[in-house]
Amino acid sequence: MFRQLKSLILGGVPFGTRGKQVEPAAVRCGKYEARLEDYLQGAADVELTEHLDLCADCRAALERSRLGGELLREAWEPTSEPHSAFLAGVMARIREEKARAESPAAFWNPLEFLASRLSLSAAALLLALSVYMLGFGPRRAPSVPPSAGSELRAADFPQPPGDPESNDEVFQSLVETDNGN
Repeated sequence: MFRQLKSLILGGVPFGTRGKQVEPAAVRCGKYEARLEDYLQGAADVELTEHLDLCADCRAALERSRLGGELLREAWEPTSEPHSAFLAGVMARIREEKARAESPAAFWNPLEFLASRLSLSAAALLLALSVYMLGFGPRRAPSVPPSAGSELRAADFPQPPGDPESNDEVFQSLVETDNGN
C-alpha cells in the first residue's frame, strides 16, 4: 500500500530533458483543476468529461487522485478486530475498577490521601523546627561539674535511729511521742 502511495506521489510527473520538472496536467489545465474534486465525488460535468477524453495528463491526475483517496480510506479503516485476549484484559480491568469504586472501602480512599498529606506536612514541619533549634535556638551554658568541696558526705545527713533492743524500748518510744494515748 505504501509503495502504491509513493508511486502515486512520485510517479506520473514527467521530467524534462534538462532535469526541470514539467508542471502536471492539473496545473496546466487550471480551468478544470477546481472541478476535479467535485467530479470525483460524483458530480456530473459534461465539459470536464469531454476534456478528460482529450487530455491524457488530466486523466492520469484524476486516476491518481482517485487512487490516493482509496488508499487514505483504507488506511483509516481498522485492519482487524482487536485480539480476544486484549479485549478480555481490558474488560477485566474495567470490572476491577468498577468493583473498587463501589466497595465500602472506597469511602476511606480520600481520607487516606488526606492522612498521608497531613503526616508528610507534619514531618516537614518537625524537620524545619529541628533545623531551627540546632542552628538558631538558644544556647545552653555548659554544666559545671561539682567541685570536690561541694560534694555531700553521709555524715551531712541525719541518721535514722537504730533498731530497739527490747520491747521495753519500743513502749518507751511510744510513750515519749504520745502515740500510745
